[in-house]
Amino acid sequence: MTNEITPSEIKALFDRIAPVYDQLNNWLSLGQHRIWKLMAVKWTNPNPGDVGLDICCGTGDLAQLLAKRVGTTGEVFGVDFSPEQLAIARQRWSSQFCDLPLRWLEGDALNLPFDDNKFDCATMGYGLRNVTDIPRCLEELNRVLKPGAKAAILDFHRPSQSFLWAFK
Repeated sequence: MTNEITPSEIKALFDRIAPVYDQLNNWLSLGQHRIWKLMAVKWTNPNPGDVGLDICCGTGDLAQLLAKRVGTTGEVFGVDFSPEQLAIARQRWSSQFCDLPLRWLEGDALNLPFDDNKFDCATMGYGLRNVTDIPRCLEELNRVLKPGAKAAILDFHRPSQSFLWAFK
């Protein structure tokens, strides 16, 4: 028997936590996620008119930050496999950010529904640790990025034992 979590179990988990997902990020990061997300978007060097991608977009806050940078002449695609997360992203976009050039797509980070070399920049916030095949996910990201394009991946990780020792 394996302890591996299946993709359908991960999807069900993210559908279940969708209503409190933003609160969880706030709590887990001690509120720092807002600053980290701004930094991640800045690192991708988005310009007006660019086409951007936010993989594992969740409730869409990182995609919205990216869309603000590419402006009305650009476009950003937010991709997530959780319909409940995307429903919140769509609702927030339609009520607060409808002037931003955003498209929300249900999709798999391991099989992105885009042509090669499509995107000028990309972000991924708190998603890499939840994909079942990290190398495949990174290959897909590389495939859809234009040559020279930048991606920023923001995530939590488990601290090493020596790091934990500092807090004892």
